[in-house]
Amino acid sequence: MQLELNGNFKGKCLVAMPNIQDDMFRDSVIYIAEHNTIAGAVGVMINKNLTDKQSDISIEIVNKEWQHLPLYLGGPVELSSGFILYSDDSDNLMLSGSRQTLKKQAEITTLQPLMLTAGYCMWETLQLEREVKFNNWLVVDNIVAHLINKVAPAERYQEALKIAGVNNLANFDFSGGGNA
Repeated sequence: MQLELNGNFKGKCLVAMPNIQDDMFRDSVIYIAEHNTIAGAVGVMINKNLTDKQSDISIEIVNKEWQHLPLYLGGPVELSSGFILYSDDSDNLMLSGSRQTLKKQAEITTLQPLMLTAGYCMWETLQLEREVKFNNWLVVDNIVAHLINKVAPAERYQEALKIAGVNNLANFDFSGGGNA
């Protein structure tokens, strides 16, 4: 899947490639909620449930009905803050960390898909474009709803690779010549 490096990645998923240096992002799938070449990019990991090892990370759940939902590690920025990935009336995915928005969304019972995260991911201006150019990320379009609604979190990374047509990472070109 070839993408323009100056393209907008909003609404797409990033799939971590094996050459990524940061352990936090190894085998991660990140939904890009916002992206532009001036402000950079913001997203959340959608495949890493918080574990007992990370139990010191906690956020205030604004709706008691959400307490049964798994809490995901959204990324390394603002780990003590809660974020919600939700669908608006037009089926567009939205990400919010605003307490007011969280409370408002808590009152809506038909919210789909719904995902709570602690923290988020952020890239500075053109940082994400450079990382994509050097094959740290595979950019995949139109898969986030499928992954969230139909695939178990532990299987989302492999499913994203499969959808992107990457069956054998050993044969993948990590030379930095662009995105596969």
